[in-house]
Amino acid sequence: MKDQDPELSREEQICFNQTRKALDTIRFSPRPETLQAISDYAKKTQPVK
Repeated sequence: MKDQDPELSREEQICFNQTRKALDTIRFSPRPETLQAISDYAKKTQPVK
């Protein structure tokens, strides 16, 4: 993604960059129970071959 978007004003660009930096710091780690539930669901919904 380019740092500058010609459609954004200077103030909007600053806010955009600040938001992007904040979002880049977020890390998602699902709980083991959530991963197990996803795995169980996937096993149940596998098409029969």
